[in-house]
Amino acid sequence: MNCVITLCDYHNVQGQTEKAELTTTAEIYGTADDYFIIYNEQSEELQGCKTTVHVENSDRVTITREGNYNTEMKMEKGKRNLCCYNTPVGQIMMGVHTSAVRSEYAQGEKTILDFSYSLDFNNELLSKNRIKITAKYEEVR
Repeated sequence: MNCVITLCDYHNVQGQTEKAELTTTAEIYGTADDYFIIYNEQSEELQGCKTTVHVENSDRVTITREGNYNTEMKMEKGKRNLCCYNTPVGQIMMGVHTSAVRSEYAQGEKTILDFSYSLDFNNELLSKNRIKITAKYEEVR
C-alpha cells in the first residue's frame, strides 16, 4: 500500500546530537510479524538509492540500500552484527549493536517503527543512533 512516511534519524557523535528528517512516499506491505517499508532516498548524497526496511517478529530490522551506497544492516535487539557498508570510494566494515526495537503495524491503519543502535569501527564507538518511521495512510497518487 502506498503511503507517506516520516523518517526521523538521530545521530549522537562525541556528545553532539544531530537530527535529520525525511518525508516521502513509500510502499508498505506485509503482516504485523513480517512487513516491508520501501522508499527512494531524497538526499543529494543518496539520490538514486532505494531503501528497503524489513521488520521480522517485531525485534529484527534489516535495512537494505541499493544504488551508490549498497549495504545491508541487520539489527536484532540485544545483539551485535557486522555490516559491510559500500560507498563510491570503498567498503567499510562496521559493527551494529541494537539496543531497542519497537514496532506497531496494522496494514492501512498504523505503522510506527522506532529502533536504537550504535555503530562501531575497529571496536571504537562511532555513533549512537535512533530511527523512527511513522506512516500516514492517505490516498497517494
